[in-house]
Amino acid sequence: MRAFKRSLALAGGALVLAALPAAAEDLTIVFKDSRGATETQYYTAGKMRNAAGDHDSIMDFSNGTITTIDHKRKEYSQVTLDQLEAAMKQASAQMEQSMASVPPAMRQKMEQMMGGAVGEVTVTRGGTRKVAGYDTQQYTVTMGDSIKNELWNTTALQIPIDPAQFRKMAGFSGSFAGGPMMRGMARMAEKMKEVQGLTLAQSTSVKMMGRANETSREAVEVKKGTVPADTFAVPAGYKKVESPMLKMGRQ
Repeated sequence: MRAFKRSLALAGGALVLAALPAAAEDLTIVFKDSRGATETQYYTAGKMRNAAGDHDSIMDFSNGTITTIDHKRKEYSQVTLDQLEAAMKQASAQMEQSMASVPPAMRQKMEQMMGGAVGEVTVTRGGTRKVAGYDTQQYTVTMGDSIKNELWNTTALQIPIDPAQFRKMAGFSGSFAGGPMMRGMARMAEKMKEVQGLTLAQSTSVKMMGRANETSREAVEVKKGTVPADTFAVPAGYKKVESPMLKMGRQ
């Protein structure tokens, strides 16, 4: 479930950022979720960091790496885009092989449960409201009966990241896009081209494999100005371990 939601977020973010021109100014956005927890996003021209409690993630667009940090374990891992694509390709191939002997009716049901064929993707525009002092437009994105994503986006803020770089890092093209887990994500990414602006508030409902999960967050502070370089550093003394993403192809 966690990996699926991460993929959903990246798919949406890639296309939303594509609509924004590159800007020189760094950006910091502080969010609060429904439980009162804080999440902070940092953007510079070459890097992006998402700091959310016990876990952080860093995208470095200059060398194509994704770093994940576990503060509880005091560990971190790093994976390149090529390594991630290879792992996803292997996982998809193994899944297809495992499902080859499954009866067609059961295979279709399993693919639906995994998000590969979860129905039509729709994008609906709603009302407007201010979030963290910025005018936002509501978009409701649904994927069949499994996913409902309500976004409040602003076009008043510009991200200093090259949209082409972000799409490459978070893209769903390539050899693994045809797998049963990712077909729905590819449709979602294509439909997200209708969504404009940067998300400042979001609520997501996901139903999968008989389980339901709802999350929400809203920006409470937006700061423009230089983000210090050490913001993107791994804390001293943390142990480097194998990336969980690379284990996907072996499981």
